[in-house]
Amino acid sequence: MSDNITVVAVLRAVEGEASKVKEVLQSAVAPSLAEAGCRGYVLHLDRSDDHKFVFVEQWAGMEAIEAHRQAPHYKAMGQALAGLIAERDVMLLDAQD
Repeated sequence: MSDNITVVAVLRAVEGEASKVKEVLQSAVAPSLAEAGCRGYVLHLDRSDDHKFVFVEQWAGMEAIEAHRQAPHYKAMGQALAGLIAERDVMLLDAQD
């Protein structure tokens, strides 16, 4: 097993707030990709639910994830999403070789 960690974060916007949530989430992509431990950071929209967003992220390890959680753009994203997220589920996954 490698030190790489895949994060899958599923966020469902409050009804009527999908466009605002999308804007906030998209603003976090470029600065997250620029982080030293980030190996991938892709935002997806669920085809069957236009209020459900899914981040699929690749990180070099837990230290990189913790640094990401402390990054100013991550904290700003959390503040901007306050009251706009109805559901949130975050999974940290290890590939099984």
